Amino acid sequence: MRKILCVAIATLFMPQPLLAQTVALKQALRDAVTQRPAAEAARQQALAVRHAAGEAKSYYLPRITAAENFAATNEPGNSMFMTLNQEKLDLSDPSALNHPGTTRDFETKVTLEQPLFNPDVSYGYHRAQKGAEAAAASARWSEEKIAFGAYSAYLGLQQAHAALGWAQTSHKDALEMLRVAAQRRKAGVGLKADELRARVFLAEAERRLVSVKNNLAIARERFALALGQPGADLDIAAPLTPALFEGKPVAGQMSRADLQALTLQSQAADLAYRQSKAEYLPKVGLQASYSLHDSSNPFGAEGKSWTVGAGLTWDLFDGSRRAEGKARAEALKRAVDARRLDAARQANFQVNKARLHAQEARLNLTTANQAVKEAAEGHRLTLERYRAGLANLSDLLGTQSALDQARLDAVKAEAGLLMALGNIRFQDGTFLKTFLPDEVKP
Repeated sequence: MRKILCVAIATLFMPQPLLAQTVALKQALRDAVTQRPAAEAARQQALAVRHAAGEAKSYYLPRITAAENFAATNEPGNSMFMTLNQEKLDLSDPSALNHPGTTRDFETKVTLEQPLFNPDVSYGYHRAQKGAEAAAASARWSEEKIAFGAYSAYLGLQQAHAALGWAQTSHKDALEMLRVAAQRRKAGVGLKADELRARVFLAEAERRLVSVKNNLAIARERFALALGQPGADLDIAAPLTPALFEGKPVAGQMSRADLQALTLQSQAADLAYRQSKAEYLPKVGLQASYSLHDSSNPFGAEGKSWTVGAGLTWDLFDGSRRAEGKARAEALKRAVDARRLDAARQANFQVNKARLHAQEARLNLTTANQAVKEAAEGHRLTLERYRAGLANLSDLLGTQSALDQARLDAVKAEAGLLMALGNIRFQDGTFLKTFLPDEVKP
């Protein structure tokens, strides 16, 4: 019973980090893409542009409008036409035409307008389509960046946990050195100065431990924020290792969504240039209307009429508007093409740079792990010699510092390799495809 009570009390006062909700890498990436406001903003922006394309397509369809107008007048001409439209014109009394009373007219009119040939409609729709595709590609690239940010936060938290383990081990070693130094002083074979130096070394280890704990708390907050859950108590489910990328080859051809977006923007700019040249062509349209006229009732039908017609408009001279518009569209097209070319070159450079950094990171990790083994063995031998009185405390502190640094370097080297391997996928545009292949939209 006492054992059960002790367990219950220990559980009640368990530190909060131990109760945190753990999140695996795939779920972390999924949460970041679906819950980050930045990702949702990019998707809604793409949706808005897609609806703009649908809006542009609607100009192919006829436009039908209905109107109800009321007018009252005693002006002879308008009065005569109102009564004529109402089919009530009486020519038997000419004086009534010259001096009419107040004439009222309710006009109900339905009008249909249908473009038959208008380059602005065709080019405008295809430009809007390209814009929608470019916005969708930009949204995918935003998701790619947000997912890589979540991966970086995951690694940051993993590194913070590893640094905490390093700081705790360093603190434990510092306690052991202080114990040995105090024991030797009490035995009369050590100096008081050595014990004091060991206490200073322990104080430094305690300071590092506090700093590392604060860094861990910050890394946890950053991780929750990267997943779109600020303030949530989250932790990583398991540390990542370089084996995560085994069996997942890098794509041979770059498929960055931001470059796809620029390509589509270039195509839209080309359509805009062709549209500017089509400004010199005429526009043809059809118009039809059906009207009702009544002297006293809205929507009344004392008189009925219809009209059908077609028309052509052709701007023969407009100053230099079309010429300047054509030159502007051509310059914008060249600007987009140049921006796309520069972005492609930069992307190739970043991919090559990421691969070189990954190679360097592998060598760094191998070297760092070997350095830990050698530093640990050197520290063990020096500690044994110090206990035997064959080495001084300065030698022991030196080997301990070297071991601490080697352990920290190993922690950073492993995180650096994982970041470099992930960065290759990000710069290549295949990061989400690597980890969420069945959830990435083409």
